[in-house]
Amino acid sequence: MFDIMQETVKSLRTRLDRREISAQELCAEFLEVSHAMNPDLKALALITDDEALAAAKKAQLCIDKGSSGALTGIPAAVNDNIMTEGIITACGSKMLAGFIPPYDAGVIELLKNAGCVLLGKAAIDEFSLGGSPRSGVAVSSGFAPYSLGTDTGGAIRRAAAFYGLTGLRPTYGRISRYGLAAFASSLDQIGPIAKTAEDCAIILNTISARDERDATSFGNPDSEDFTSGINKGVKGLRIAVPKEFFSDNVSDEVKAAVLEAAKTLEKQGAELTDISVEMTEYAAQVFCIIGSAEAASNLARYDGVNFGLRGEGAGYAEQIVDSRNRGFGSEVKRRIMFGNFVLSGENYNDYFMKAHVLRSKIKAEYDEIFKNADIILTPTVSDLSEKDISTKRHLADFCTVSASLAGLPCVTTTCGYRANGLPVGMSLTGRKCGEAVILQAADCFERIFSPELFGQF
Repeated sequence: MFDIMQETVKSLRTRLDRREISAQELCAEFLEVSHAMNPDLKALALITDDEALAAAKKAQLCIDKGSSGALTGIPAAVNDNIMTEGIITACGSKMLAGFIPPYDAGVIELLKNAGCVLLGKAAIDEFSLGGSPRSGVAVSSGFAPYSLGTDTGGAIRRAAAFYGLTGLRPTYGRISRYGLAAFASSLDQIGPIAKTAEDCAIILNTISARDERDATSFGNPDSEDFTSGINKGVKGLRIAVPKEFFSDNVSDEVKAAVLEAAKTLEKQGAELTDISVEMTEYAAQVFCIIGSAEAASNLARYDGVNFGLRGEGAGYAEQIVDSRNRGFGSEVKRRIMFGNFVLSGENYNDYFMKAHVLRSKIKAEYDEIFKNADIILTPTVSDLSEKDISTKRHLADFCTVSASLAGLPCVTTTCGYRANGLPVGMSLTGRKCGEAVILQAADCFERIFSPELFGQF
């Protein structure tokens, strides 16, 4: 018997199709791991045994008929802020504790149609405002071969970097946000966390589709195969390396590992160019202003009347104050307060509007860079542990928020290890709709750096 904790989506697809294991057996093994380890790791907010086993049984029927797709019978976890019909989606909050959505998110519909087996909901910080990488824990610890996370300012990418995985933030609009509990609507994006870039490409092929219920969604209008560049190397690709991402904010260990990875890609035929991205200096502040303003607006819907924690009091005013006071945690309250501050009449032009002007300049600078480059290579995390994020948010966001503000696709993969054994992640950012190219480059590096991930398949 093989070790499921070492398997990828690609290898499990092969084993299922070869009848080396059934979908039910595979599901049961992952559930066993989840139940054994989750009490300590707390990676999953909820384990859905009955639903998973029923989905696995249905998937096996498709496999037996020879009509399976790329994800049929493959187990997965999804973030607790992605709506799942009939399954609690609490968004890591007291406000929505016990909330059971009456519908599936757009991506869940696509996964179900593809025969996916949902094992459970990955734990998140309250409304995902803290960027908790629990979905990364779920994959790295063998709870599931992949998960769907959400990335506003870099959560998917940081999760991948912290746990030695590959995480993809697709182009904004590539994936439907219908059924995603919003944090910052112009920044939120759903994406996969897996063990390889190839797995991320396979998953993206399934979940990228236009959804009329999300006005920002465009999906995959050209029916692009995101695995088209897998195992094709990087010869001729132009990779830009911006000096601002290798400043004193980034540790020497991280810089050395990422720059060594750049040299590895150069040896494979990529062309490296040193560049400057001057607007990066303002990205974290711009993200903080816009993200908090949009969070304040989105979170205003939780009043305890239509849904959520019902407050107590003599009248509506007292009830809503009590509902939000008890239902929201300290980080959510901080975001709401700051968001309302920058949206107030006296501050709107000085903060919110200026932030949008700077955001446009960040986008324009990236557009200019991509006239002469295919990929931008940077570190993913300066040198923080998962525990450091809450107190050093500006450094956590430094390497990731620019791509979010510009709406660009970005993939993170492991490129080295620190002296303490913790992984170092590098990010490859592409032009709009350039997922296939950055996945191609990440795949090329992974096959050199981690050949054991590809085994006999």
